[in-house]
Amino acid sequence: KRRKMARMNKRDPRAARNLRRVSFVREVKQTFLIVCEGVNTEPDYFNAFRLTSANIKAVGQGINTVGLVQKALRKKGRDYDQCWVVFDKDDFPDNDFNRAIALAQTGGMKVAYSNQAFEYWFLLHYNLFQGPMHRNMYAEKLSGLLGVAYSKEAGFAGQVFRILADKQGQAIRNAKAIMCQMENIPPAQAESSTTVHL
Repeated sequence: KRRKMARMNKRDPRAARNLRRVSFVREVKQTFLIVCEGVNTEPDYFNAFRLTSANIKAVGQGINTVGLVQKALRKKGRDYDQCWVVFDKDDFPDNDFNRAIALAQTGGMKVAYSNQAFEYWFLLHYNLFQGPMHRNMYAEKLSGLLGVAYSKEAGFAGQVFRILADKQGQAIRNAKAIMCQMENIPPAQAESSTTVHL
């Protein structure tokens, strides 16, 4: 067999190159469905991620916690590797908030909640903010930290993502530290906290 290949290689150098060709396996990208309570901030933020290893589809629904989870479970299907729901505590009753988290987890979805609101995640990029903080305070604090007036308008959270990108490691550490302190506290009572880092 070697003699035959050697004769072939002498006659046609291209044949030798073809035999040595390495086949590459293309890496399959993970797909994420992120169903968000908010219609602007959360979808804009998650859609700003540019990953070569994953495709992200974040959609805003503008409905309450339990209704959001029920709708997300219907959307989930088999087209996605990971399905997430993202929602805030806001003023929803404690039982509804805790029930929505349990319903999502039982349905095989992952949950990124914030108590009180998603903007708490943005604050954690700067400092380890601890203890109860009403969401009405977030915009003022963020405006000072970002150096621009904070807005919930469409497209703004994409800008925030770019501003905060190099601080993401700090936000993750801060969120983990808060969650360790809140370990045995039901999510509805764990103010202020977030699982967006997950």
